[in-house]
Amino acid sequence: MRTILIIGSMILLLFSGQALAQPIAKHLIDAKPGEALLFDVEKWFQARPIEKGPIRAETVFQSPRAQVVLIRGKGALLGRHIHTHVDEIVYVYKGRGEMYVNGKWVPVKAGDLHTCPRGVAHTARTVGDEEIWLICFFTEPLPQPAGDRAMID
Repeated sequence: MRTILIIGSMILLLFSGQALAQPIAKHLIDAKPGEALLFDVEKWFQARPIEKGPIRAETVFQSPRAQVVLIRGKGALLGRHIHTHVDEIVYVYKGRGEMYVNGKWVPVKAGDLHTCPRGVAHTARTVGDEEIWLICFFTEPLPQPAGDRAMID
């Protein structure tokens, strides 16, 4: 009898959706957005063309521990700079260009990953008319409003 009650309860929970409900510790959520995300990066970039200037950059996730910024750029994206508080990891999602790595310009293409510790000069640029789409991960959010970027050029 006990087995029948347990199985019956499990079936009721399954059909009510409670058995599959996502466990969330709301008191721990301090991120923007405050929910998990899964999106098509290609479609995200396609829907957001560069409107003015050489780049379009948007933060898609931020918490006290990390920040993710998607950048679509053409030409010289930024001058050479260092970060004084955060490390940066850059994934080239699409396109080709060059990154300033360890004092020299290095060719990059889709699929390349660049890691840059704080204090090391870096930047990126495209060559010709091609755009580059980058996914940038920061080990903690860039301080606001000005960030922690110290420009060299």
